Amino acid sequence: MDKLNLHISDLQLAYGNLTILNGIDLELETGKIYGLLGRNGAGKSSLMQSLFGSIKKARFNAYLNGLPQNILQPENQLISYLPQDPFLMKGLNVTDVVQYWFPDPEDQDNILYEPMIHPMHHKKVGVLSMGERRFLEFLLVFYLPQRLLLLDEPFSGLAPLQLQRTQELILEKGKHKGILISDHYFDNVLQLSHHNWMLRHGKLKAIAAEAVHAAYSNV
Repeated sequence: MDKLNLHISDLQLAYGNLTILNGIDLELETGKIYGLLGRNGAGKSSLMQSLFGSIKKARFNAYLNGLPQNILQPENQLISYLPQDPFLMKGLNVTDVVQYWFPDPEDQDNILYEPMIHPMHHKKVGVLSMGERRFLEFLLVFYLPQRLLLLDEPFSGLAPLQLQRTQELILEKGKHKGILISDHYFDNVLQLSHHNWMLRHGKLKAIAAEAVHAAYSNV
């Protein structure tokens, strides 16, 4: 499978006189995992939402394998996105949710036969624990066909075994995706990431894994 390289340059996001993101430049490439780090309120979620197209005020240039590309056009959709907030309807059962997201039975099986999902096929989303629901949300987004994936707080609320399985899936089955991860449990991100960025005062800078702990104490 051919590699995809997405280069984002000069991403700007402001609300009136309040600048949220200023001149952001980053690259996402399939086969690599990237950590997006920074204090709460630094703009990490805003950056992901801008790339996904949820924030219409954001402005940036995008290049796919070196060629200009409007990645916000539906026909050019390259990115799937796991938001940090719950998004599933509580009244549906797990099987109904999976079938709605994935009409193909073979695709459904990836999720429904996941060992930690299989016992709760007929449970309503509203009765799932926080970790069960988050793990289900992760799987739904993870198995979408887009080859670039943004994960905002994917480990939030997960029990230890769910966390371990989530990390395993990212490493094992995510080899053909480019994955950007942000989580306040940043050590879980560092266990997976090949490259890391620190977002501070609207600016994004590369940071070595061994410098992250010291950087958080100074952010």
